Amino acid sequence: MFYLAIKHATMDFLFAPSPALAGCLLHGMVKALPGGGYVLPAGMHPLILVILRVEIRVCRPGGMQPMARFSLCGGTRESLRAWAAPGTRILTLAVKPGQLRRIVDFPALTIMDSWADFDDFLTGQERGEAARCQARLAETDDTAGQVQAVMALLSVLHQGRAGGKADIVLPPDGFSLPPAALAARFGLSLRQFERRFRASYGQSLRGLRQQLRCSQLMRFVAGRPSGAGTWADVAARFGYCDQSHLIHDVLRFTGYTPGQLAAGVASEDPAFWPYRVAPLHMTRLFGPSGY
Repeated sequence: MFYLAIKHATMDFLFAPSPALAGCLLHGMVKALPGGGYVLPAGMHPLILVILRVEIRVCRPGGMQPMARFSLCGGTRESLRAWAAPGTRILTLAVKPGQLRRIVDFPALTIMDSWADFDDFLTGQERGEAARCQARLAETDDTAGQVQAVMALLSVLHQGRAGGKADIVLPPDGFSLPPAALAARFGLSLRQFERRFRASYGQSLRGLRQQLRCSQLMRFVAGRPSGAGTWADVAARFGYCDQSHLIHDVLRFTGYTPGQLAAGVASEDPAFWPYRVAPLHMTRLFGPSGY
């Protein structure tokens, strides 16, 4: 149904979704997290998170809140501070753009900048499969067996919505086209397109374009070669008005200045693990857009 890839320094395993779910989900990752605090970069994709062992907490207005063992996390428009207990191990799967309603009964906008416990939206039959999945996860530390258990649960969710239609999915050239041209391509008025796009992606096209540019910039900063020029040069290369504009965006989406991010990735600091995923793995996990 899926394969397990060769181990990589930043993860335990990279795996493909089962064939039935390949149209909805990107590749998944199983990873042992370093204990302590870290900052998660903003993410454009809804994400299925399964805590296989121990605990994760995230910073919310009311304080640090524990994540449910099975969570559906929405996309985020800002960085997020989190903490993992020593020994925490997770399984994650990103949902492809516009495909969330083939897994659950609500669009990406519903959980943008938030998350939902699976118990909040599972039906009766799905709850039974979730209980079997939890029992399986509790009885084995075998990664292949854990992946199979999670895939079985997600397959049940998908089968219950097999007739559901995907939301708007931008074509490959979509991010470079003006909204009016995209609306015409989908046979919608501009207002209809904007409403459906926000439901599908969780935010406006303009906001997503800003986040996409910074995601591409993060890849460059994380592996920034010597001789790449000043930050002003980098800003011009990526289409920012000036260096301060670049710094503002990187701070918003990562929680770090460009210099802090580059130095942290180059160091041995375990808090920067999200930026040490190999480029090929990053594409499989989050698509060509990155985080």
